[in-house]
Amino acid sequence: MGTDALQAGLNAIEIDPRADFSQQLIAAKCRALLAGYDAMWSNAPYEILSVEELVTSELWNPDTGRKSRSFTLAGKIDVKATLGDRRVIFDHKTTSQDISDPNSSFWRQLTIEGQVSHYMLLEWLNQRKVDDAVWDVVRKPSISPKAISKKDCEGVIFGKRYFGREVSTESLLALQQDQRETLEMYEARLAHDCTIERPQWYFQRRSVPRLDAELHEYATELWGHSQDLLHVRHTGRHVRNPGACMLYGSPCKFLGICSGHDEPNSDHWQLKNQVHVELDLDGDGRDVLTNSRIRSFQTCRRKHYYEYEIGIERQDEEEREALFFGTLWHKALEAWFETQIEKGDVNGNNNAASPSSEVGTGCSTDNTPIYF
Repeated sequence: MGTDALQAGLNAIEIDPRADFSQQLIAAKCRALLAGYDAMWSNAPYEILSVEELVTSELWNPDTGRKSRSFTLAGKIDVKATLGDRRVIFDHKTTSQDISDPNSSFWRQLTIEGQVSHYMLLEWLNQRKVDDAVWDVVRKPSISPKAISKKDCEGVIFGKRYFGREVSTESLLALQQDQRETLEMYEARLAHDCTIERPQWYFQRRSVPRLDAELHEYATELWGHSQDLLHVRHTGRHVRNPGACMLYGSPCKFLGICSGHDEPNSDHWQLKNQVHVELDLDGDGRDVLTNSRIRSFQTCRRKHYYEYEIGIERQDEEEREALFFGTLWHKALEAWFETQIEKGDVNGNNNAASPSSEVGTGCSTDNTPIYF
């Protein structure tokens, strides 16, 4: 735990000490995982250029060179880096699925995932060609705090150490009252598991090549989605998809409205100032397309309507544990990578000053993007 990056990440995981046990447990998991992540990747030969960088662009029809009059594109790239003379972007993922098998369904699905294509296209349209994308994946722990035998308790109390870490006086006193791991002890065991015992079970990175033809295909699909969205917007036919109401094992947050038990204008809901809460954009963002928005539109057009067209959110919505874990982990990685940013040109080329509004003007005489 001696690196500046690790300490910065641990500082980012700090939460209110009065938080409930479930949140304290998630923070302990994130701290342990970060120790393993640092041990696994701290010597990776990447030069970090930027972290959490917002990239925007016009939306173009790659077949006709026509610029959209309705939508623009945006995305926040987790990490930009170089590996030798190659430009690379990172996208962080957390999952409960198996990531140790390169042939698992998890990795097969990611081969067609549009998120990195969206980011690589954004960079391409800004005259910054990306050579590779990296899925940076962390598997969420499946182990929980456990009971400890009387013999093991005595060993911990006598030695004042647990899985290589010194145990605090508070934990030793708690252990005498209840023969179960404290959160501090659980964190030590999990850190040992993901650092020493099973690092490959928890951490994997896979390179995601995208051929120019594949990016062109994605750009074509993106244009098609924009036209479908315009059609739905003009006709008002925001069709429901009942098959998506219980995705990921929990009800859609708009299920109450769709089922007639609530209304968008009730006291339970409020308008968002910015429909893309993850981005720092000018305006309300209703005419900005992100990968998350496209996924929402593909999943359920009624959900997309409430989330991105009206732009409502629950006033009393509690953060689910999975979302809390993802948010906390993302903050930790952001802090971890920021300590490694190289000084100088964050874009890694000589076109850093090229604004997205100039995309397509370049040397072209028909206002089409120069890479199409």
